[in-house]
Amino acid sequence: MAGILLLVLRYVFLLLLLLFIFSLVKWMVGDLKNLPADRQAFRRPTGAPGDQNSNSRGADASLTVLESSTTDLQPGDTFAVYKEMFIGRSEENDITTGESFASTRHARIYLVDEQYWLEDLNSTNGTFLNGVPVSKPTVLANADRIKIGGITFQFVRWGYEVGSDI
Repeated sequence: MAGILLLVLRYVFLLLLLLFIFSLVKWMVGDLKNLPADRQAFRRPTGAPGDQNSNSRGADASLTVLESSTTDLQPGDTFAVYKEMFIGRSEENDITTGESFASTRHARIYLVDEQYWLEDLNSTNGTFLNGVPVSKPTVLANADRIKIGGITFQFVRWGYEVGSDI
């Protein structure tokens, strides 16, 4: 009798464990599908249909693709840079790339005190600014080149910058 009871308890425990795993996977997939609405606007390159007022949100800088080893980003594609922007393989990034050498969330560009900064987010293969690995947040200057894997961007900003602090 004790053997049958132990066997039933094992199966009940296994069933509860499977239900827990199923609900956990369902919750994670649902969470991944909910992309924040404020990230949607950053995905569209400037000059794309529906982007008549690209400067209405205050963008005074952009990233232009110079070289690309992937088909999802082509040379000449331009992206407006606002207060903060993420680059990487994940769909949650502002610039999404299929580049195999890019991390899920590879790099961040952000604005502090009217200066744009580039930060490598502990990526596996690194982020390069004008050919130099980025090891700490670094100020961006007009015409700086940012390399992530096989993709090279040029930072374009009209105004006066001191230069890159590497």
